[in-house]
Amino acid sequence: MKKKVCAAMVFVFTAVMASGCVKKEEIQKYSHVDYAMGTVTNTTLYGRSPDLSETEQAIMEKMKKLETEQLSWRKDSSAVAKLNQGKQRAADVQEPLFTWLEKSLQIAKDSKGAADPAIGSLTQMWDFESKNPKAPNADKIEALIKDGIVSSAYAHVKLNEQQKTVRKEREIKIDLGAFGKGIGTDEAMKFLKKDERITGAMVALGGSIAVYGEKPGGEDWKVGIQNPDGKQGETIGGLSVKGGTFISTSGDYEKYFIDKKTGKRYFHILDENTGYPVQTEITSCTIVCSSGIVSDGLSTACFVLGPEKSGSLLKKYGAKAIFVDKQKNVYVSDGLDFELTDDAYKIVKKDIGG
Repeated sequence: MKKKVCAAMVFVFTAVMASGCVKKEEIQKYSHVDYAMGTVTNTTLYGRSPDLSETEQAIMEKMKKLETEQLSWRKDSSAVAKLNQGKQRAADVQEPLFTWLEKSLQIAKDSKGAADPAIGSLTQMWDFESKNPKAPNADKIEALIKDGIVSSAYAHVKLNEQQKTVRKEREIKIDLGAFGKGIGTDEAMKFLKKDERITGAMVALGGSIAVYGEKPGGEDWKVGIQNPDGKQGETIGGLSVKGGTFISTSGDYEKYFIDKKTGKRYFHILDENTGYPVQTEITSCTIVCSSGIVSDGLSTACFVLGPEKSGSLLKKYGAKAIFVDKQKNVYVSDGLDFELTDDAYKIVKKDIGG
C-alpha cells in the first residue's frame, strides 16, 4: 500500500512539475539597414520579442532626433546651431550637450587639437557633405589661421560646470562631426540597456559601432575592418570583441572629393595648423574602448597623430588601436583579438600603447 501511495505521489509531483514548466520564448534575430546622422546604419538585434523591428525603428528615430535636435550645425533648430548663432560670448547650454562638449574638448586638449570640436569655422568652409564640395579659397583659409580662430581652437572655449554655460573667447564655431557618431552609439547603448527583452545587439552608425550583450551561442562579436583601398564592405580582417565595447574607424576613404579644377583629392580629416587635410601615411585608424564618444574622437585624433605619437593618448583613455598605412602595413595594439585575412596586408610589430 505504501509503495502505491509513494508511486502516486511521485506521479502527481511529476505531473505538477511538467505542467508548471513554461517553455522559454526563443531568441529572435532581426537585422536592418537604414540611414541616419548622415550615414548608412546597420543594426542587428537579438531578443525575446516578436517586435524587434519596432525596437530597431525606435533606435533609428532616436538617432535622427539626436542629429536634428542636438548635433547638426546645419539644422537651425539644433542645440549646436543655436550655440553657433548666439552673439553673446557666454551661453547657457543644457544637458546632454554640455557633457558632450566637456568630453570632446578634453580629448582636443589631450590630443593637442588633433580632434577639435571648436574648428567649425574651418569644417563648415570645406563642407565635405555638401552636394558639390570644393576646395575653399586659399586666402580665406589663411585668414582663419592668421586670426587664430582655428589653431588650438579648443583653448578659446571655456565651460562653467556649475552654471552650465559655454563662453567662446573668439569667433568660434562648434562642429561635433568627429564625435557625433560615437555619441550616437552611446545613446543607442543606453536605449538597449533599458529594454530587458534585448539580449544582444550591434548598432553601426557608419564607422562607429556599439556592441551590447551576447549572441545566442555566447561567442564573441565579429567586427570587420574596412579595406581602405577596397569597396564598401571589403575587409582586411576581423576583430573579436565582447558586449559593452565601442569601435570607431576614421579613414581617408570615408568622405573625400576630387577638385574639378586641380584634380587634387581632398579628404575630410583636417589639420587645424594648416587648414587643409592632414598629411599622413595613415589610411585608417580603428579605436576600441568602452565609450562611444571617446572611440570616435580618438579615431580622428590618432589618425592625425599616427601610431608613433598616439601611445600616451590611448593609455590615458584605456583604448586600443589598429592603424593601416599606405604601404599596407597594419599596426595592432597588444591585447586586441584581430585576425588579418587579406594577404596584401601585413602586421608590423610596433609599440603603439593602449
